Amino acid sequence: MREMRWKPFPGGIGSILVVLALFTMATGISDISGRNDTRAEPRTDEAWMGVYINDIKVGYTRFSETKVVREGQKVTQFRSESLITVSRLGGNPIELLTVQESWLDSDDRPLETQVRTKMSQTETVIKAEIHPDRVVFYLGDKVAKELTYSEKIYFDVPVEDIIEAQGLRAGAAHMFKILDPVAYALSDCRFFIRGEEDVLILGEKKRLWHVTTELDSIIPMKLEEWIDGNGKLYKSETQVGFMTTVALRMSKEKALERGARSFDIAFSSLIVSNVRLERPQSVRHMRLKLSGLGKDKLEALPWDGAQKLLESGDDYVIIETRSRIFREEESLSLPIRTAEREDSLAATVFCQADDTDIRATAREIVGEERNAWRAAKAIAEWIDREMTANYDVGFASAREILDNREGDCSEHTVLFVALCRASGIPARAAVGIMYGGGIFAYHMWPEVFVGDWVALDPKWLARDPETGEYFTDATHIKFGRSNLDENMYQEMITSISEIIGKLKLEVLEHSEGEFPVAGASK
Repeated sequence: MREMRWKPFPGGIGSILVVLALFTMATGISDISGRNDTRAEPRTDEAWMGVYINDIKVGYTRFSETKVVREGQKVTQFRSESLITVSRLGGNPIELLTVQESWLDSDDRPLETQVRTKMSQTETVIKAEIHPDRVVFYLGDKVAKELTYSEKIYFDVPVEDIIEAQGLRAGAAHMFKILDPVAYALSDCRFFIRGEEDVLILGEKKRLWHVTTELDSIIPMKLEEWIDGNGKLYKSETQVGFMTTVALRMSKEKALERGARSFDIAFSSLIVSNVRLERPQSVRHMRLKLSGLGKDKLEALPWDGAQKLLESGDDYVIIETRSRIFREEESLSLPIRTAEREDSLAATVFCQADDTDIRATAREIVGEERNAWRAAKAIAEWIDREMTANYDVGFASAREILDNREGDCSEHTVLFVALCRASGIPARAAVGIMYGGGIFAYHMWPEVFVGDWVALDPKWLARDPETGEYFTDATHIKFGRSNLDENMYQEMITSISEIIGKLKLEVLEHSEGEFPVAGASK
């Protein structure tokens, strides 16, 4: 084991970056003039907007419309491209690129949409094919879900159709079914016309229509937008969970300019602790009061042997977290192959447990070991030894992480899970927060099934002095879990987006063991 090295923050915020990347895809008004132009010759119209978070310019969004011939058919292609640049914990800027391309036939019927998200070197692709009676969703080249439908569906709010049919009228409300590729769903969308307002856009006053879009996606999305009488978009405010972005219409040159300051995404996830824990990795038991989210959301947190609900009030819960000491003699033998654990053994787009190099690395680490818990601990030690902390890596796949061997808690977890699955050990990711340096901050850590589900955090290993067993300290508080499969985006968004920035936490009681940390803290 390497010598202990403390960092002021517990881990990283890779999943928050996932949410932020998808955040830029929120449905609203895709502003392109001339949608009803029937000219046959190829052409492209485009609009540019600068994107801001907390008055800091973080990137741009570009909308474009092109008349093209696709598979012998004249179609319209709409493209939305967003590039967001943020930093983490003062590190180098990270770029999050999200591109959505959609195609409509000559009668404006939707044909297909594709969403590409790139962070670090990893690109994920979500696609939806629209057939006359069904929609088929893909993650990569694998079918993720199939839905039937009977009513008309849209890619975004059809504001041009509204204007053509009845014009913009204050107080009017409209309902639509919107194709929501990230949720693999046809989501309800409500569009309200508030009325005309004077709005300041980059120092220039404009008389614009204020409209509101509400989308029932994985989590509720709300967009406040300001458009002219022809539907031309000038300003948009998008609120999803813990963050609000503002987009302003501007020239291409101005939209592409980098901001003078960098927005640090990490600080959106911090919760200041009411107590100071001098040795957090020795904390074996905690009792906490959680509030700020509403009773239903608090009661829906994952409960198990390590995290229990003790008391529930109108707007709070009292919970208990405990470290579990799992003994080798309790472990199952490898491989653990049951239908019940199939999802936590599967290779996925993000967690390539069937990759040749990942399987070879797993064999090298585990060797002939058949005790599942001993094998999992060997993989955790290898991760601790081989991985280098790097907060400048986006949410990377297991294959990329194996090559680079660097990243934050997300990368430690994804590679650990892939190596466990390649060895026949069911494994999944837990997402939540943990304590470090006076704050609770976003964290991701693995859980393995070795006879029971046990947390084993390779980034923050601690050892029980009596048994010599590794355990995960009780400052880990779970919001959700993920199998890192086609539902990963939904699971992570649900787990953190409505919690980060809203959760209030009070430590009521904690107990620490009198023993040194055995693993690395980095």
